[in-house]
Amino acid sequence: MHFPLTCHLRKLKIGCLLLLGCLIGACAAGNFSVDQRSQPSSSVPWSMEGGGPGRTRATDEHIAPPLSAQDRFVLGGDTQLVSPVAVAGDMLFADGDHRLHAFGLTDGQERWRVDLPGSFLSPAIVDDKVFIRAEAGTEGFLIALNRETGTELWKFQFPSVGSAYDNVGGHVTSPVIVDGLVIVGAARLMVALNSESGAVVWQFESAEPIVSSATVADSTVYFADFTHLYAINLKTGKQQWHFTHDTVTLFFAPLVVNDLVIAVDHDTIYALSRSDGRTVWQRNFTDMEVIPAAATAKQVYIKSVNQLWALETQSGEVVWNYATTNFLSLPALTDEHLYLVTRSDGGSQLRTLQQASGKELWRSEDLQLNNSAPIATGGAIYIRTVDGGILGYRTE
Repeated sequence: MHFPLTCHLRKLKIGCLLLLGCLIGACAAGNFSVDQRSQPSSSVPWSMEGGGPGRTRATDEHIAPPLSAQDRFVLGGDTQLVSPVAVAGDMLFADGDHRLHAFGLTDGQERWRVDLPGSFLSPAIVDDKVFIRAEAGTEGFLIALNRETGTELWKFQFPSVGSAYDNVGGHVTSPVIVDGLVIVGAARLMVALNSESGAVVWQFESAEPIVSSATVADSTVYFADFTHLYAINLKTGKQQWHFTHDTVTLFFAPLVVNDLVIAVDHDTIYALSRSDGRTVWQRNFTDMEVIPAAATAKQVYIKSVNQLWALETQSGEVVWNYATTNFLSLPALTDEHLYLVTRSDGGSQLRTLQQASGKELWRSEDLQLNNSAPIATGGAIYIRTVDGGILGYRTE
């Protein structure tokens, strides 16, 4: 075991628990009503966690406040600990109560549901397939389903999952699909699977247990283990470069924007050159656990449990800071606005900020929202509630 890993394992475990709350958990209770459903507009799909392979959580759609809840989908069951929804074509996909559910966007009706082993996060949809990770005990899987029927097409099982460090790290990552390859990892193994057959195209073994999902841009795959950020070739799985930290690191999926890779080591954000991994800039947040939250060509967004910062993408200079009392989610970015779920003022809300200034422009009434991040697609902001609902907010 590397010395830094021994010294900072406790810090990693605390960070895991802290940042888990940044994605999933329960919000304060409230009531909501839903207006008549409207027809969704066409858009680029939000077909995987982060919106697409670059994980930037950004779209160029124009969705402007004030908003009202015009769409509703009902799963039922326990959905306090769930991932953001995914949308592709005329369907919406959401996990809940140990199942994956598929809904029609225009009528809100459930088309199918599939029971899956253990816990799972963030479905990814490409063409006629849905890919989802599932993990139960010592077993971890990547499962391919038919998009229209939910029928299982193939299943890949990892040799192992988790880690020897009190099971911190090494869990099955959220899949990303590019050029017919499904990139997914577990334990110390990142693999590329053929999306049609599930056959292994290549595999890469990391030095330590993997702690981030993969991000892909321009035929390069980026992901992290405890002590490294790796850049590997999408087609061959060969390492192009790696960036090493002095202490244990807890990465969410790195963000790729312009010529930079944005990643985090506990309280420090790094902007690395995509070509060789050198540090272009870095910013320290003084013992505050932070994660890369979203990015545009102009601004990178960094969050802690209850604060969000906008930094200039090319320099790392702080543009603005926004804080709530208890919690704020990862954001969804549109052309001019930023949408996020907050827990504050005795309830939970959907809020709109102006990207340029961080000024709050609008907020919903208090709702029963969970902590999963909103997504922006088809003219709507989709958010999740703790009682099994999904709401689609649209411009009034």
